[in-house]
Amino acid sequence: MLPTFLYPVFMAITLGASVGVLLLLFLLFTSVGADAEITLIMLGIVGAILLFINAVLSAGYKGAFWEGLYNALRAQPVGIVPYMNYAFKNCLQFFVISLVKLIVMGFFVTPLLLIYYFLDLGAVHEAVSYLFGAIALFELFVIEFLFAFAFIAYVEKKVKPFSAILISLNFIKDANVKAILIYTFYVIVVLANTVPLLNIVMYFVFYPIAAGSMIRFFERESTGY
Repeated sequence: MLPTFLYPVFMAITLGASVGVLLLLFLLFTSVGADAEITLIMLGIVGAILLFINAVLSAGYKGAFWEGLYNALRAQPVGIVPYMNYAFKNCLQFFVISLVKLIVMGFFVTPLLLIYYFLDLGAVHEAVSYLFGAIALFELFVIEFLFAFAFIAYVEKKVKPFSAILISLNFIKDANVKAILIYTFYVIVVLANTVPLLNIVMYFVFYPIAAGSMIRFFERESTGY
């Protein structure tokens, strides 16, 4: 489907443009003979700004992917211009959802990492490292699961970002086992995208199927929200 193709394309364009800006700045500072320390500081500042812009636009592109797939499943027109317009118009709202999820992850995972690091638990036994790694992955899975339908809720219900998060939490609380099963299928497909060669087929064939299944499931089960 077109949204599946547009998402990585726009991500690559934005990232490439950011790298190009940094390269041009580096060449500019070099050509005028600027001090190496000043050049490094300026590139760091501009790089941080570009990183923030990329994070915001990335959230918008991801949200536009869900919106485009939602429209495609409802036999509504999907195109490059609507994708761009929706992504740029709603990128801050989607970024808020992503930021809240990141903060929650940090709140639960950071203490675990700090305990492991400062107590040097890895030196106790190799199994401790695997245990802490498994706990951290489980926490990440649970948090991702709790936010799994937030983007879809924002697209379908046309609500504010925090309302979309609450809808996702309440929806998962009510759907529970069914939601876990369909989300687990989605996660398996996402993880399969990391396998070389197989990732192309998984992303362009099975990923839209898995994402579309989540949208259909949310549409069918969320009528009361």
